[in-house]
Amino acid sequence: MSDPKIEMWQPSRLIPYKNNAKIHDAKQVEKIAKSIAEFGWRGNPIVVDKDGVIVAGHGRRLAALKLGLAQVPVIVASDLTEDQIKALRLADNRVAIGEYDSDLLQAELADIDFDLDGIFDK
Repeated sequence: MSDPKIEMWQPSRLIPYKNNAKIHDAKQVEKIAKSIAEFGWRGNPIVVDKDGVIVAGHGRRLAALKLGLAQVPVIVASDLTEDQIKALRLADNRVAIGEYDSDLLQAELADIDFDLDGIFDK
């Protein structure tokens, strides 16, 4: 596996995967857009295959379009096989699903002086 190189692309250059199983409703896209507007791209870049088809980051693309961003960070996964690309598409959304320790979460939220309204539901 090679080290990923981040490139800057126009959001319109990104091709949504036609069989993307993840649903991004308007409320979620709004939250992603608010997060990007507040914090920038300090999270995950959008990952595409060698043809520019999105592997991971459909919601981030929609948020970037909503924000009217001229460029977004992209990693081209040119070193992955087609089967690895398909597996990554599915794994990217599934591995992030999990539960929180509600006591620790509430303590962390109470300890910050920052308005997360519209980004993080308490």
